[in-house]
Amino acid sequence: MNDEADDVRLTARTSDQAEALMELGRYEQAIPLLSKSLAETPDDDRLHCRLADAYFSLENYKKSEDFAQTALHLNPNSDHAHFRLAWLYLRSHHFHLAHKHALAAIAIDPDDSSNLYTLAWAEYHAGQYKKSLAAAERAIQLNPDNADLHELMADMLFNMDRKKQAEIHYREALRHDPDNASIHNNLGECLASQHKVYEASEHMLAAVKIEPGEEHYRNSLFKLVHHELMDMPLQSRETGLSKLDPSVQHFYENELARGGKFENLRIGSIATMWLLIMALLMLFFAWITGEDLRKLTMFVFVIATVYIALFVMKLVFKYVAIRKNNNR
Repeated sequence: MNDEADDVRLTARTSDQAEALMELGRYEQAIPLLSKSLAETPDDDRLHCRLADAYFSLENYKKSEDFAQTALHLNPNSDHAHFRLAWLYLRSHHFHLAHKHALAAIAIDPDDSSNLYTLAWAEYHAGQYKKSLAAAERAIQLNPDNADLHELMADMLFNMDRKKQAEIHYREALRHDPDNASIHNNLGECLASQHKVYEASEHMLAAVKIEPGEEHYRNSLFKLVHHELMDMPLQSRETGLSKLDPSVQHFYENELARGGKFENLRIGSIATMWLLIMALLMLFFAWITGEDLRKLTMFVFVIATVYIALFVMKLVFKYVAIRKNNNR
C-alpha cells in the first residue's frame, strides 16, 4: 500500500516537473518526463494531450497528431484533444477537419477563450467570416486583456478590408503586449494602408529594433519608405526623407548601402559562376580532344577560388550587418 502511494507521489512530481519545463518552453526536456508519467498511467488522456502539445511545439506534427488522436480515443469529451487536432489541421490546411474539431471543443467548453480563438480561425478559413468575428468577440469578452485575441481580431478585420476597426484592435493588442514585434509590424502595415506613413514607419522600426535579425520586418520597413519616396517627384525626395524620424532615415540609408553592396557581390558571383561553367566546359572538351590541360586547370582553379571567396564575403557581410543591428 505504501509502495503504491509512493508511486503516485513520484508520478505527480514527475508530471509537475514536466509542466514546469513546458512553461519554460523546454519541450525536449519535458517529453521524457511526460513519457515516464505516461508509462505509469497509460490511460491518462491529459498526458497524451501534453505530449501532443510538446511535439506540436517542436514541429513534429505526426507524433503530435498520434498522441492527440489517442487522447481523444481515451476520452471523447477531451476539449484539449479537439483543440490540438484543430490546430494540427489548420496548419496542414485541412480546414474542414479543423472546423469540425474546433466546434467539438466549443461544444464541450464554450467559455474557454483558447477554444474560441481556435474556432475563430477555423470559421475564418471556412469562409464563415461573420461567425469568425463573433467567436473572436466572445473570446475578447471572456479575456479582454489578452493581446493575442485582439491581434486575431485585428488580423481578420484587416483581411476583410475593415482597416479602421483593425487599427483599433492592433492598438489594444499593443497596449497589452508593447514589446511584440509582430503586432508593431502588423499595425504599421495597417496604418500604411490608410496612408499614415510616418506613424507606420515608427511602428515598423519598433519591430526591427525588437527583432533586428528578422528580415521580414526589415523588408517591410524598407519597402514602405522606398515606395513612399519613389512616389514623390525627384526634387522632393530628400525633403520627404527628412520628415521621417531620424532613426527611420538612418535605417533606410543603411539598407540602401547594404543593398548596394549585396547587389554588387551578387552580380560578381553570378558573373564568376558563368565563367566557371564555361571554363569547366572548355576543360571537358580539351580532355576529350587530348589537349594540354595544365593551363586550363589552373584557370578553372582561380575562377573557382574567386567564386567561393565572393560567396563567403556575402555570408560574412550579412552576418556582420545583423550583429551590428543587434548591438544598436
